[in-house]
Amino acid sequence: MAIQFPHAGKSFTLTMNNGLVVKNSYHPNQEIITVEFLSGELTGTVMDVPFQWRELADGSFLISWQESDNNTVVHCDNFSTGRSYAYYTTMGGDFYVMEGQIV
Repeated sequence: MAIQFPHAGKSFTLTMNNGLVVKNSYHPNQEIITVEFLSGELTGTVMDVPFQWRELADGSFLISWQESDNNTVVHCDNFSTGRSYAYYTTMGGDFYVMEGQIV
């Protein structure tokens, strides 16, 4: 039996150091994340994608997914401390490193 993601059914707003703001909502019964872009050039874009996760020793979570446009995302999120570290690779080869606050 699979272990359910501890934050299933919850939504969080992430404000990153490059000005990007996204709302990540974790579905309650399956490993699907809804990503809603609240700022930046993708403002208004909403996508539902499957995600994978692992809990780390310090209470952080390593979370990854591939977006509908095939860009890839990896987060190291600590929901207790409110810190997010994100790594984003585009199909064009651009690579972004971000950090920010989780609310």
